[in-house]
Amino acid sequence: MNKLTAEKPASSVPDQASDKGMVVLLVSAAAIGVVYLLAQANDSFLYLLSNGLPPLLALAAFVPAAAGLLRNSVRRKDRVSVVWLGYSLGVLLWLLGESTWAVYALGYSIPIPFPSPADGFWFAGYVPLMCAIAITAWPFRDFLSSRKMLTVVSTVFVLALLLLAVLIPPTYASEIGQDLASVVLSLAYPLLDVALLVVAVPVLFLFGRGTFWRPFLFVTVGLTLTFLGDILFSWATSNGVYYDGSYLELLFHWSYLTLAYGFYLRFRSGTGANMLE
Repeated sequence: MNKLTAEKPASSVPDQASDKGMVVLLVSAAAIGVVYLLAQANDSFLYLLSNGLPPLLALAAFVPAAAGLLRNSVRRKDRVSVVWLGYSLGVLLWLLGESTWAVYALGYSIPIPFPSPADGFWFAGYVPLMCAIAITAWPFRDFLSSRKMLTVVSTVFVLALLLLAVLIPPTYASEIGQDLASVVLSLAYPLLDVALLVVAVPVLFLFGRGTFWRPFLFVTVGLTLTFLGDILFSWATSNGVYYDGSYLELLFHWSYLTLAYGFYLRFRSGTGANMLE
C-alpha cells in the first residue's frame, strides 16, 4: 500500500487527551441541544442564538485544521500538508459563509437571508474539502476501484439519492418558475454533500485500522450531519416551515463540533508517515 507522505512517523493519539476531547464534544452537543429547547419560548434570544452561534462553531472547527496546517506548513509534494490546506481553506470559507449570514441576519435584520453572498462562500468551501478527501484517497485508487469499494460507493450514492427523493417535496415543481435560484441552491447543497460522502465513506472503510481511521471517522460523521441538515433545510424552506432557531439547525452545529474533534484528533496524532499505521 502506498504511503501518503514521507514525513516522520505518526505518534499515537494520547488516550487521555482524546477521551477528554470526546467528553467536551458530547457535553457541548448536549448543552447546545438543551439551550435550543429552553430558548424556544424566547424569540429574541432564539434569533440571536440561531445566527450568532454558527460562526463560533465554524471557528472552533477551523482552529485545529489551521493548527495542523501551520505545523506541517505547505509543501507541494507533501500530501499531508496539502490535505491540511484543503481542510483549512474549506472550513475557513464555511466560516466566512456563516459570518456573512450572521451579518445579514443580525446586522441588517434580514431573517433567513437565502439566497445571499453567504452561499458563495459555502459553495466555494466544497472545492478544497473535495480536494482534501480526493488527495487522501488518491494513493489507494487501485483498491478503491475494486468491486468491493465500488459496491460501497454505489450503495452510498443510491441511499443518498433515495433520501433526497423522499424528503425533497414535489412542491419544487411549482416553485421553479417563481424562484429558480432558491430551488437550484437548495438542491445543490445536498448533492455536493453526496459528492463528498461518495469519496469519504470508501476511504473510511479503507482506513478500518490505524492512526488515521478515528479522526477521519469524525470528519465523515461531520459531513454526514451536514448532508442531513442540508436536506432538512431544503425541505423546510420549500414548505415554508423553517424559522430561525429551528431544531434542524442542531445538525449543522453538531457537524462543526464533530469536524473540530476529528481535526483535533488528527492534529494530536502527529504528521504521519503512513496513514494506515
